[in-house]
Amino acid sequence: MTAQPGNLAALVDGVALPEEEARDLWKRFSEWMGEHRGDMAGFAKASGFTKITPEYRDGRAVLVAYTKEPPPAPPPAPPAKKPAKKPAGKGSGARRGGGGGGKR
Repeated sequence: MTAQPGNLAALVDGVALPEEEARDLWKRFSEWMGEHRGDMAGFAKASGFTKITPEYRDGRAVLVAYTKEPPPAPPPAPPAKKPAKKPAGKGSGARRGGGGGGKR
């Protein structure tokens, strides 16, 4: 029988911590956040990281931490091109003139 990983994990500079170390980091992170609501930067600095953020990956809570500057985020995808609009005119189905309907 294969042991299943826990629900908590941690990555430091892209390297997974052993489960026990990950749980310890989560415990310290949770305690800090309980005392310093929303202060992830403070926890990172106090713990020797430049940045730390919780994420949800593959059904697990993962703390992602960096000891040096994290790599830049990938650039956003370019917007999808929309088809060009055809100008109104011949062949577009637009009616010209008064449209009729009056008495003759």
